[in-house]
Amino acid sequence: MTNSVEDRPARVRLADAADDRHTPLRLEMRDITKDFPAGRVLHGVDLTVRAGEVHALVGENGAGKSTLMKILAGVHADHGGTISVDGEELVGSSPAAMLRAGIAVIYQEFSLVPDMTAAQNIALGREPASVLPGVMKHRSARRRSLAELAEIGIDVPADVPVSELPVGQQQMVEIAKAVAREAKILVMDEPTARLSAAERERLFEIIAMLSARGVGIIYISHFLEEILAVCSTVTVLRDGRRITTCSRNGLNQAKIAHLMVGDKFEAMTEGVGRGARDLDCTGAETALELQGLAVPGALAPVTLTVGRGEVMGFAGIQGSGRTELARALVGAIDGTAGRLKLGDYTGLPKNPRRAADVGLLMLPGNRKSEGIIEQGSVKANIALTALRGAFSRRGCVRARHVDRMVEDLMTRFAVHPRNADLQITALSGGNQQKVLFARAVAAAPKVLVLDQPTAGVDIGAKAELYAQIETLADSGMTVLVFSDDLEELLQLSDRIVLLRKGIAAPPQPCAQFDRAALLAAITGDSALPSGAVA
Repeated sequence: MTNSVEDRPARVRLADAADDRHTPLRLEMRDITKDFPAGRVLHGVDLTVRAGEVHALVGENGAGKSTLMKILAGVHADHGGTISVDGEELVGSSPAAMLRAGIAVIYQEFSLVPDMTAAQNIALGREPASVLPGVMKHRSARRRSLAELAEIGIDVPADVPVSELPVGQQQMVEIAKAVAREAKILVMDEPTARLSAAERERLFEIIAMLSARGVGIIYISHFLEEILAVCSTVTVLRDGRRITTCSRNGLNQAKIAHLMVGDKFEAMTEGVGRGARDLDCTGAETALELQGLAVPGALAPVTLTVGRGEVMGFAGIQGSGRTELARALVGAIDGTAGRLKLGDYTGLPKNPRRAADVGLLMLPGNRKSEGIIEQGSVKANIALTALRGAFSRRGCVRARHVDRMVEDLMTRFAVHPRNADLQITALSGGNQQKVLFARAVAAAPKVLVLDQPTAGVDIGAKAELYAQIETLADSGMTVLVFSDDLEELLQLSDRIVLLRKGIAAPPQPCAQFDRAALLAAITGDSALPSGAVA
């Protein structure tokens, strides 16, 4: 990827203007330290952001990015060091105080109220005052929210509860909510992880608009190509320490990755993906057979077979039926038609628990709302699915076996910190994802369904999870990967199923595709392979 300013979109050149050393500082975080019971996680970190600057903050999961941003948001008040906005040092720290100081954060895990509409979520905390105590001007709040959505060009159903919106639209509501607060500093944590290509482009336009207004933006992403496309400055954290802060000019993806992971970089880049091997799965023992699986109004009947030990990828944009297929497999969508055959079982699971009982387990795409048990420990989260299987005997939990297995799995998946009794929310997003993988392995399913398996996961953890998927497949487990990440599908898959407008094409060998061909196939720039189910 070129780093020439002339070759980058106009939106980037707006960010470049903020790199002028005479541009005033919006944010100064100096000598920030933070301790948890398990030890120190931030070691004297400095971070400065100028007006209009788009500043990338990168590092592996567990490097300290989330902790640093939670300090900036006022979530962790007990920290060392100082924080200043527009040259004024902030005294006292709380989420409300930081909002008043002009700091807004768009978290990777949504902070929306599910039962409230998009318009109500955007207005939340800024409701128009009424002359009568306890009375809110609902119409005024709605009109203002609609105007704020229109101003930044976001098109979502404003009067629908956000729980009923697709994940990408929920993310756009989060963005609109933060922008509406007219922040001086805006933190975006993995903002494109759940966005379609069109939504991603709209986000970049919003970033350019905010940059032109003088908003300082801290941009956290594991998509390194995005860092190079939209950011002017890059700060790298590793093990709670700032490794460097430098201009984007002269950087490329490999250099950023090397700064993030240090000496591990060479080992991570040595592996060869399954797709490069052009495996022949036609003669493999059948592990899973779908027979006319369909979701009325969203997915036409799908009939296919998947081999034992095969990694099958499923590619499609938002609205293609890809997500519906993943959820229908495990009984998570009412009204699903058709059936599946897995071992001695033939039928259609009524719910994910029944699917797990017959050997079909899913890791959901939204780990916060559907994956982890937030109030539970790491050990409880790993053991959850297997409590009725390997971890119990005649209805009694085998406590020693649980402890031993959990410790082995935490070691295998390099979960950090390695403390099984910690509440899982104390872990970074990437380490929470490792815990979910460990849970799946503990349950020993015949077929593992992975929905967005590495969303919000850094390059180091991603390489580790890819290796684990390879190991599971080599051991005979069948893995179905549903992902927005085309490179991920190309690296992991033996065959790929293309989905478009609710229609699934027959599986094709991964070796037939490169990224450009795969993108063209799912966006409609080329015909689906013949034999697609109509």
